[in-house]
Amino acid sequence: MFTVLFNDLSLAYVNGTLFRDDALVGGGKMFLRHLIANPSLGAATSEKGSFANGQAEFSQGSVFRAVVDSVAREDVLICDDLGDEWADFIGVATETTPATISFYHAKHGDRSLSASAFHDAVGQGIKNLGRLNLAGDVMAVKYEGWDTSYRNDGAITAIARYIRGGARDEVEVKIGQVVGAPDVVRRVFIVTSSLSRTDVANGFAQAADGHPLRPNFVQLYWILMGFFSACAEIGAVGYVVCQP
Repeated sequence: MFTVLFNDLSLAYVNGTLFRDDALVGGGKMFLRHLIANPSLGAATSEKGSFANGQAEFSQGSVFRAVVDSVAREDVLICDDLGDEWADFIGVATETTPATISFYHAKHGDRSLSASAFHDAVGQGIKNLGRLNLAGDVMAVKYEGWDTSYRNDGAITAIARYIRGGARDEVEVKIGQVVGAPDVVRRVFIVTSSLSRTDVANGFAQAADGHPLRPNFVQLYWILMGFFSACAEIGAVGYVVCQP
C-alpha cells in the first residue's frame, strides 16, 4: 500500500501496479473537467460549523452549508452524516432527464496542493460506491435514521435530515422512481475548501512547460485519478468541487 513516483511524470507505481499516463504532462484537460469551482468554498472556515439546541440550519461559513446552499442542486437532498453514513449528503434529482443519484463528501482544510487532505475523503467515497444504488433491505433502516433531527456536539438541532424533497413518504416514492430508471446517472462529489482549481491548472501548465513538479502535486494527481477511475468502474462519475 504505497506509491512510487518517478522523474518521468507519466509513470507511477500505485497499489502494486505500474501505470503510464501522459495526461499529467499534457495539460490535464480531461482531469480538470472533473474539478468544479464553487466560489462559496473560498469563504469556508470549518467543515460542519458549530451547533446549538434548536438550531435550524448549518452554520454560515461551513462546507456543509455550502453543499446545501449552492453545491447540491437536486430537488431531493438528505443529510446522512454520522452513524452508518454513506455520504455527508445524498442528492436525488427526479426532475431532470436523466435522473441522478449523487453522494457528497464534505471536507475542510487550508488551501494547498497536499495529497494528504484527500486520503480520508477518497477512501470514504470509494468504500461507499456500492451504496449508490439506494436499494435493498437496508434502506428501511436508513429512512428510520433520517426521521430524526440532526445531532452533533451534544446539541439536538432542528435541522431536518430531509432537507429538500418533502417528508419521508414523499422522498421514499421519489427515490423509488429514480432507482428503477434505466438511465439514472450516479455521481460522487468530494466537496473541499482545501483545493483551488486554479492552483491545479497552474500545476499542469508547469508540467507541460517541462518544469519539475513538487511530489505532493504528483501524488495528488494519482490519488484523485484513482478515485475517478474507481467511480468509472461501477458506472459512476467522480468529481471534486473546490475553490475557483
